[in-house]
Amino acid sequence: MKDLDNLEVIGKLDKSNMRRLLLDFPQQYLRAGDLAVKFDLPCMSGSAKNIVISGMGGSAIGGDLLRSLFSQICPVPIIVNRNYSVPEFVDEDTLFIAISYSGNTEETIAAFGSAMEKRAKVISISGGGRLETLAKDAKTPHFSIPERGIQPRCAFGYLFIPAVVFLSRLGFIPDQSSELKETVDLLSRIAAKLAPDKPIEDNHAKQLAIALYDKLPVIYASQDYFDVVAMRWKGQINENSKAMAFYNVIPEMNHNEIVGWGIPEDITRRCVVIILRSDETPAIQKRMNITESLISAEDARIITVEAEGDSLLAKSLYLIYIGDFVSYYLAILNSVDPTPVERIGIFKSLLGRS
Repeated sequence: MKDLDNLEVIGKLDKSNMRRLLLDFPQQYLRAGDLAVKFDLPCMSGSAKNIVISGMGGSAIGGDLLRSLFSQICPVPIIVNRNYSVPEFVDEDTLFIAISYSGNTEETIAAFGSAMEKRAKVISISGGGRLETLAKDAKTPHFSIPERGIQPRCAFGYLFIPAVVFLSRLGFIPDQSSELKETVDLLSRIAAKLAPDKPIEDNHAKQLAIALYDKLPVIYASQDYFDVVAMRWKGQINENSKAMAFYNVIPEMNHNEIVGWGIPEDITRRCVVIILRSDETPAIQKRMNITESLISAEDARIITVEAEGDSLLAKSLYLIYIGDFVSYYLAILNSVDPTPVERIGIFKSLLGRS
């Protein structure tokens, strides 16, 4: 476990220098916000009756978080679309945002074309690729991500923050400038506490990674706002740590998954449950407490991670930041490079042959 404090070992495994990107995340959010505020965005709110955000994988999770944080205050529905097609209701009254870091995601390209055919109000976000070319040809607004050549999950700020700013500028959600400033300040403060040169005894992310090493992580959170944060933890452990992980939300899991705890016994004993918490409603708080007691009785370890910050934006991105570092250090413990996702490349290659 002391390898987590050995910068030479970390450097040899982290061949693509993901640690640099992680430490830069606060500034990525800041840069993305500044660029989005200056972006030439035509007035498109008008008669928009729904918002559809289309993307896949790491490019879609920003839309998921936007939906989770703002659907209760946005006057129109926010839908996240992961498909080649778009919902039948999409029409000229739809605000459609296509997001693809590479700009070449085939499902997103197809959905963009369908949205154009249905005369939706279209905005796109990418780091180049075919999506940018199609947007330019169609003369629709396109936000070009300035940092290229990184994994989509490492460009989360560029994929998420512009969409937040655009919805704010178009009047669908309140201005988030102060919330974004709080988030950047908070993450900037904790970045040094999570950095590779911070020893295990003082590094919460390293401690959590050690707790998850050679275990099966199960991430739980409240459905109200942190469902997507739990999903991000799961996905980051899959892609960065090259390990299995699962997530679910409360109260939904109280109606099914809670029954499954205990069998098989050997698997249950190797599970570590991470519960993401922050100022839940009394009803959810009661459910979380009961959930913890029932799972603890099955010899599974439970670790609570409390959010910091005042705004929902800050709390969510704080928990995401912790999880990103945990998955990074778990990759080091697993002796794998956190950046490559070779199996996805193999899958796409096989898909192309079919």
